[in-house]
Amino acid sequence: MFRKLIRASLFAAFGMAAVLFAYGSVTASPAADEKLPDISEIMKKGHNKTEGYVAKINGAVKDGKWEDAQKYAKTLAFFGENLGKNKPPKGDAASWKKLTDKYAESTKAALKAADDKDAKALKAALNINCKACHDAHR
Repeated sequence: MFRKLIRASLFAAFGMAAVLFAYGSVTASPAADEKLPDISEIMKKGHNKTEGYVAKINGAVKDGKWEDAQKYAKTLAFFGENLGKNKPPKGDAASWKKLTDKYAESTKAALKAADDKDAKALKAALNINCKACHDAHR
């Protein structure tokens, strides 16, 4: 009887260890495997006039749905971090770096403003100068 109890305890312990190990490896994988969004994806998903994240953030704030605004701002900030990792279709690399760094700062500021539920700061952060980048690199 005692041996069965010991054996059952060992199997339970090994089973728990296997589950924890499997869970840890599964949750770590997506971040490592996450693909770099290309410029077109960032622009379409982030800045489409009606379905883009900027429009969704503005709509969520207008409706007082801060959780939605935070979710969209988080994805927009992810796009901001990754835009500069792409190669520009035209223009020089120094200009691309300067403009994409500024874009990344704006998207991070938008995320912070959404987290702080600060509509005025969020509006200011989302007032991104698209023309400067498009003229030089589009």
